[in-house]
Amino acid sequence: MLTIRNLKKKYGQQEVLKGVELQVGIGEILGFVGANGAGKTTTLHCITGLEDQDDGEVVINNVPKSHEITYKKQFYFIPDTIHVFKNISAYDWIHFVLKLYEKVDEEKLNYFIKAFEMEKSIYKPMGTYSYGMLHKMALITAFTISPPIIIMDEPLNGLDPFAVLVFKKCLKDYVENGGTVFFSTHLLDVAEKICESIAFLKGGKIVLHESVDSLLREGNLETTFMEIQANEV
Repeated sequence: MLTIRNLKKKYGQQEVLKGVELQVGIGEILGFVGANGAGKTTTLHCITGLEDQDDGEVVINNVPKSHEITYKKQFYFIPDTIHVFKNISAYDWIHFVLKLYEKVDEEKLNYFIKAFEMEKSIYKPMGTYSYGMLHKMALITAFTISPPIIIMDEPLNGLDPFAVLVFKKCLKDYVENGGTVFFSTHLLDVAEKICESIAFLKGGKIVLHESVDSLLREGNLETTFMEIQANEV
């Protein structure tokens, strides 16, 4: 379970996060939605430790962010832009990360390599990879580790239609086994099909957190999003 309490962050005089409050339950797939500049990536960076919040608390499975190593083993983060060591093969990099998480499982790793059709390219230097291949590499790593929570920023960017189908199946299996997913997206139709719940961020705060089923009874996510954008915070 991911719990965010009164999360605040400012850059200079600009207050980006103004007291974000959110809870994501075990086995939940939550889509994190907001307009450009709403603070979605800042929220993800504060959750994952890439940035320090100015105030508030983040806890995963009763482990606070201040317990750095134990906390970071509770999740795996896939950013929108994946920075890599260009001369290292994806296979060697994945093994390095698996060892950090103490989750080396060759059989499981090979299963996901084959699932994403990366058998021929997994031993190549990551500097030769396309944007989509880097995302496949990150997804293979995440699903092999299978941490309590997978956090993603625009996870479908760069994926071809086949890889999207594989991603959805792996996601379904992961959640059925108790995993939790928190991902930021601007693709409302994707969120509508994949997520169980949606949290809308506007003006540095969560202005709506509802199940997808409940929101769809009122229309569709695009309509809800446009109504939220039109209203004052």
